[in-house]
Amino acid sequence: MITLAKETPMSDSYPAPSVVVGIDGSRAATHAALWAVDEAVARDIPLRLVYVVDPLGTSGAGPRDDRQGAARAALCSAYRAVDAIGKPVKIETEILWGRPLTKLMQESRSAALVCVGSIGLNHARRVGGTVAATLAESALCPVAVVHRPPGGQATPEVNEAVVQVDNGSVLRHAFDEARLRGVPLRALSVRVAGTPDDVGAGNRLAQAQLDRRLARWTQLYPDVPVESAVIRGSIAGYLRANADTGQLFVTDTHAAGDVCGAYDAGCSVLTVRCGNL
Repeated sequence: MITLAKETPMSDSYPAPSVVVGIDGSRAATHAALWAVDEAVARDIPLRLVYVVDPLGTSGAGPRDDRQGAARAALCSAYRAVDAIGKPVKIETEILWGRPLTKLMQESRSAALVCVGSIGLNHARRVGGTVAATLAESALCPVAVVHRPPGGQATPEVNEAVVQVDNGSVLRHAFDEARLRGVPLRALSVRVAGTPDDVGAGNRLAQAQLDRRLARWTQLYPDVPVESAVIRGSIAGYLRANADTGQLFVTDTHAAGDVCGAYDAGCSVLTVRCGNL
Protein backbone atom coordinates (compact mmCIF):
# COMPACT_ATOMS: atom_id res chain seq x y z
CA MET A 1 0.00 0.00 0.00
CA ILE A 2 1.31 3.45 -0.91
CA THR A 3 0.98 6.11 1.76
CA LEU A 4 1.51 9.68 0.67
CA ALA A 5 2.76 12.36 2.99
CA LYS A 6 0.29 14.88 4.24
CA GLU A 7 -0.34 18.18 2.54
CA THR A 8 1.92 20.92 3.89
CA PRO A 9 0.68 24.49 3.30
CA MET A 10 3.69 26.19 4.91
CA SER A 11 6.63 25.25 7.08
CA ASP A 12 9.57 27.14 8.56
CA SER A 13 11.58 23.97 9.08
CA TYR A 14 13.42 21.99 6.44
CA PRO A 15 13.73 18.22 6.11
CA ALA A 16 16.86 16.15 6.51
CA PRO A 17 19.10 15.86 3.43
CA SER A 18 17.46 14.09 0.54
CA VAL A 19 17.36 14.01 -3.24
CA VAL A 20 14.35 16.15 -4.14
CA VAL A 21 12.35 15.67 -7.34
CA GLY A 22 9.77 18.15 -8.55
CA ILE A 23 6.67 16.20 -9.61
CA ASP A 24 3.99 17.90 -11.70
CA GLY A 25 2.05 15.05 -13.31
CA SER A 26 4.15 14.97 -16.48
CA ARG A 27 6.04 11.97 -17.84
CA ALA A 28 9.17 14.11 -17.83
CA ALA A 29 8.89 14.58 -14.08
CA THR A 30 8.45 10.84 -13.52
CA HIS A 31 11.48 10.25 -15.74
CA ALA A 32 13.45 12.67 -13.55
CA ALA A 33 12.38 10.70 -10.47
CA LEU A 34 13.64 7.47 -12.02
CA TRP A 35 16.91 9.18 -12.96
CA ALA A 36 17.33 10.42 -9.40
CA VAL A 37 17.00 7.00 -7.75
CA ASP A 38 20.69 6.15 -8.17
CA GLU A 39 21.62 9.53 -6.73
CA ALA A 40 19.66 8.81 -3.56
CA VAL A 41 20.88 5.23 -3.26
CA ALA A 42 24.52 6.28 -3.66
CA ARG A 43 24.16 8.86 -0.88
CA ASP A 44 22.04 6.56 1.32
CA ILE A 45 19.40 9.26 1.73
CA PRO A 46 15.68 9.39 0.88
CA LEU A 47 14.23 10.22 -2.51
CA ARG A 48 11.78 13.03 -1.79
CA LEU A 49 9.01 13.56 -4.34
CA VAL A 50 7.31 16.93 -3.98
CA TYR A 51 4.32 18.35 -5.81
CA VAL A 52 3.90 22.11 -5.58
CA VAL A 53 0.35 23.34 -6.01
CA ASP A 54 0.37 26.94 -7.16
CA PRO A 55 -2.74 28.71 -5.77
CA LEU A 56 -2.21 31.50 -8.31
CA GLY A 57 -1.55 29.28 -11.29
CA THR A 58 -4.00 28.70 -14.11
CA SER A 59 -2.86 25.25 -15.25
CA GLY A 60 -4.22 23.66 -12.10
CA ALA A 61 -7.08 26.08 -11.50
CA GLY A 62 -10.11 24.61 -9.83
CA PRO A 63 -11.44 23.81 -6.39
CA ARG A 64 -8.81 23.20 -3.73
CA ASP A 65 -9.87 19.57 -3.30
CA ASP A 66 -9.50 18.96 -7.04
CA ARG A 67 -5.97 20.34 -7.09
CA GLN A 68 -5.03 18.36 -4.01
CA GLY A 69 -6.45 15.23 -5.63
CA ALA A 70 -4.46 15.84 -8.80
CA ALA A 71 -1.32 16.30 -6.72
CA ARG A 72 -1.89 13.05 -4.84
CA ALA A 73 -2.54 11.18 -8.08
CA ALA A 74 0.66 12.51 -9.64
CA LEU A 75 2.73 11.60 -6.58
CA CYS A 76 1.17 8.15 -6.43
CA SER A 77 2.01 7.54 -10.10
CA ALA A 78 5.62 8.67 -9.64
CA TYR A 79 5.93 6.61 -6.45
CA ARG A 80 4.73 3.46 -8.23
CA ALA A 81 7.15 4.02 -11.11
CA VAL A 82 10.10 4.34 -8.73
CA ASP A 83 9.00 1.45 -6.57
CA ALA A 84 8.62 -0.79 -9.63
CA ILE A 85 12.33 -0.68 -10.48
CA GLY A 86 13.06 -2.45 -7.21
CA LYS A 87 16.06 -0.45 -5.99
CA PRO A 88 16.67 -0.02 -2.24
CA VAL A 89 15.58 3.57 -1.86
CA LYS A 90 13.35 5.17 0.75
CA ILE A 91 10.65 7.24 -0.98
CA GLU A 92 9.04 10.24 0.67
CA THR A 93 6.25 12.34 -0.82
CA GLU A 94 4.79 15.69 0.08
CA ILE A 95 2.33 18.24 -1.30
CA LEU A 96 3.39 21.86 -0.91
CA TRP A 97 1.31 24.96 -1.60
CA GLY A 98 2.92 28.05 -3.07
CA ARG A 99 4.88 29.23 -6.08
CA PRO A 100 6.82 26.27 -7.58
CA LEU A 101 10.10 28.15 -7.88
CA THR A 102 9.88 29.52 -4.34
CA LYS A 103 9.13 26.13 -2.83
CA LEU A 104 11.83 24.30 -4.78
CA MET A 105 14.33 26.99 -3.82
CA GLN A 106 13.39 26.39 -0.19
CA GLU A 107 13.89 22.65 -0.70
CA SER A 108 17.38 23.37 -2.08
CA ARG A 109 18.47 24.73 1.29
CA SER A 110 18.73 21.23 2.72
CA ALA A 111 18.66 18.97 -0.36
CA ALA A 112 21.71 17.15 -1.62
CA LEU A 113 20.33 17.51 -5.14
CA VAL A 114 17.16 18.82 -6.77
CA CYS A 115 15.93 17.15 -9.98
CA VAL A 116 13.29 18.35 -12.42
CA GLY A 117 12.16 17.21 -15.83
CA SER A 118 13.25 19.16 -18.88
CA ILE A 119 9.68 19.28 -20.20
CA GLY A 120 6.58 19.35 -18.08
CA LEU A 121 3.63 21.37 -16.87
CA ASN A 122 5.85 23.61 -14.74
CA HIS A 123 9.31 22.84 -16.10
CA ALA A 124 9.96 23.84 -19.72
CA ARG A 125 13.01 22.94 -21.78
CA ARG A 126 13.61 26.42 -23.11
CA VAL A 127 15.78 28.65 -20.95
CA GLY A 128 14.38 32.03 -20.00
CA GLY A 129 12.09 32.50 -17.04
CA THR A 130 11.12 28.84 -16.54
CA VAL A 131 11.18 27.10 -13.19
CA ALA A 132 13.89 24.67 -14.33
CA ALA A 133 16.22 27.33 -15.75
CA THR A 134 15.90 29.74 -12.85
CA LEU A 135 16.24 26.94 -10.33
CA ALA A 136 19.44 25.70 -12.00
CA GLU A 137 20.93 29.18 -11.84
CA SER A 138 19.91 30.10 -8.29
CA ALA A 139 19.40 26.98 -6.15
CA LEU A 140 21.55 26.43 -3.09
CA CYS A 141 22.41 22.86 -4.10
CA PRO A 142 23.23 21.09 -7.38
CA VAL A 143 20.30 20.89 -9.80
CA ALA A 144 19.72 18.23 -12.45
CA VAL A 145 17.45 19.06 -15.37
CA VAL A 146 16.76 15.64 -16.83
CA HIS A 147 15.98 15.28 -20.52
CA ARG A 148 13.45 12.64 -21.45
CA PRO A 149 14.55 10.98 -24.71
CA PRO A 150 12.07 10.47 -27.53
CA GLY A 151 10.51 7.11 -28.17
CA GLY A 152 8.92 6.55 -24.77
CA GLN A 153 11.97 4.95 -23.18
CA ALA A 154 10.84 3.96 -19.71
CA THR A 155 14.16 3.79 -17.89
CA PRO A 156 16.54 6.75 -18.07
CA GLU A 157 20.06 6.05 -19.22
CA VAL A 158 23.28 8.04 -19.12
CA ASN A 159 25.93 6.85 -21.56
CA GLU A 160 28.47 9.66 -21.14
CA ALA A 161 29.29 12.53 -18.79
CA VAL A 162 30.66 15.68 -20.40
CA VAL A 163 32.54 18.49 -18.63
CA GLN A 164 34.72 21.46 -19.45
CA VAL A 165 38.01 21.21 -17.58
CA ASP A 166 38.22 24.65 -16.03
CA ASN A 167 36.87 24.23 -12.50
CA GLY A 168 37.98 21.65 -9.96
CA SER A 169 34.66 21.52 -8.09
CA VAL A 170 32.68 20.92 -11.26
CA LEU A 171 35.23 18.38 -12.44
CA ARG A 172 34.89 16.40 -9.22
CA HIS A 173 31.12 16.30 -9.64
CA ALA A 174 31.58 15.08 -13.21
CA PHE A 175 33.91 12.27 -12.14
CA ASP A 176 31.50 11.31 -9.35
CA GLU A 177 28.61 11.14 -11.81
CA ALA A 178 30.60 9.09 -14.32
CA ARG A 179 31.57 6.65 -11.56
CA LEU A 180 28.01 6.45 -10.25
CA ARG A 181 26.56 5.80 -13.70
CA GLY A 182 29.38 3.51 -14.83
CA VAL A 183 30.02 5.59 -17.95
CA PRO A 184 33.04 7.30 -19.53
CA LEU A 185 33.82 10.95 -18.92
CA ARG A 186 34.52 13.26 -21.84
CA ALA A 187 36.73 16.11 -20.60
CA LEU A 188 36.88 19.13 -22.88
CA SER A 189 39.19 22.12 -23.05
CA VAL A 190 38.15 25.10 -25.16
CA ARG A 191 40.97 26.76 -27.09
CA VAL A 192 40.63 30.25 -28.47
CA ALA A 193 41.31 30.17 -32.20
CA GLY A 194 44.74 31.43 -33.24
CA THR A 195 46.39 32.03 -36.55
CA PRO A 196 46.47 29.20 -39.09
CA ASP A 197 50.24 28.79 -38.66
CA ASP A 198 50.02 27.89 -34.97
CA VAL A 199 47.04 25.55 -35.10
CA GLY A 200 48.98 22.31 -34.90
CA ALA A 201 51.48 23.43 -32.27
CA GLY A 202 48.78 25.21 -30.28
CA ASN A 203 46.55 22.15 -30.22
CA ARG A 204 49.42 19.93 -29.09
CA LEU A 205 50.29 22.34 -26.28
CA ALA A 206 46.65 22.62 -25.20
CA GLN A 207 46.25 18.84 -25.25
CA ALA A 208 49.40 18.40 -23.15
CA GLN A 209 48.10 20.92 -20.61
CA LEU A 210 44.74 19.17 -20.52
CA ASP A 211 46.35 15.77 -19.97
CA ARG A 212 48.49 17.13 -17.13
CA ARG A 213 45.47 18.60 -15.43
CA LEU A 214 43.53 15.36 -15.72
CA ALA A 215 46.42 13.20 -14.46
CA ARG A 216 45.67 13.65 -10.74
CA TRP A 217 41.97 13.05 -11.33
CA THR A 218 42.52 9.81 -13.21
CA GLN A 219 44.60 8.64 -10.25
CA LEU A 220 41.76 9.47 -7.88
CA TYR A 221 39.19 7.81 -10.18
CA PRO A 222 41.06 4.91 -11.84
CA ASP A 223 37.76 3.16 -12.57
CA VAL A 224 36.42 6.01 -14.73
CA PRO A 225 37.39 5.86 -18.44
CA VAL A 226 38.36 9.36 -19.59
CA GLU A 227 38.39 10.74 -23.10
CA SER A 228 39.91 14.20 -23.47
CA ALA A 229 39.69 16.62 -26.35
CA VAL A 230 40.67 20.18 -27.19
CA ILE A 231 37.91 21.96 -29.08
CA ARG A 232 37.51 25.33 -30.75
CA GLY A 233 34.50 27.57 -30.51
CA SER A 234 32.35 26.85 -27.46
CA ILE A 235 31.03 24.01 -25.36
CA ALA A 236 27.52 24.93 -26.49
CA GLY A 237 28.51 24.55 -30.14
CA TYR A 238 30.22 21.25 -29.42
CA LEU A 239 27.16 19.87 -27.67
CA ARG A 240 24.86 20.91 -30.51
CA ALA A 241 27.18 19.30 -33.06
CA ASN A 242 27.48 16.09 -31.04
CA ALA A 243 23.94 15.82 -29.73
CA ASP A 244 23.14 12.73 -27.71
CA THR A 245 20.20 12.44 -25.34
CA GLY A 246 22.27 10.04 -23.22
CA GLN A 247 24.79 12.74 -22.37
CA LEU A 248 24.95 14.37 -18.96
CA PHE A 249 26.59 17.77 -19.14
CA VAL A 250 28.07 18.92 -15.83
CA THR A 251 28.66 22.64 -15.49
CA ASP A 252 28.56 25.56 -13.06
CA THR A 253 25.88 28.12 -12.46
CA HIS A 254 27.68 30.85 -14.39
CA ALA A 255 27.85 29.06 -17.75
CA ALA A 256 24.42 30.16 -18.97
CA GLY A 257 25.35 29.95 -22.65
CA ASP A 258 26.70 26.44 -22.32
CA VAL A 259 23.59 25.37 -20.43
CA CYS A 260 21.40 26.72 -23.25
CA GLY A 261 23.47 24.73 -25.74
CA ALA A 262 23.08 21.57 -23.69
CA TYR A 263 19.30 22.03 -23.45
CA ASP A 264 19.07 22.67 -27.18
CA ALA A 265 21.12 19.54 -27.87
CA GLY A 266 18.78 17.44 -25.71
CA CYS A 267 21.33 16.72 -22.99
CA SER A 268 20.52 16.33 -19.34
CA VAL A 269 22.31 19.03 -17.34
CA LEU A 270 23.73 18.94 -13.84
CA THR A 271 24.41 22.48 -12.63
CA VAL A 272 26.80 22.86 -9.71
CA ARG A 273 27.39 25.76 -7.38
CA CYS A 274 31.13 25.80 -6.82
CA GLY A 275 30.61 26.57 -3.14
CA ASN A 276 28.98 23.15 -2.66
CA LEU A 277 32.32 21.39 -2.31
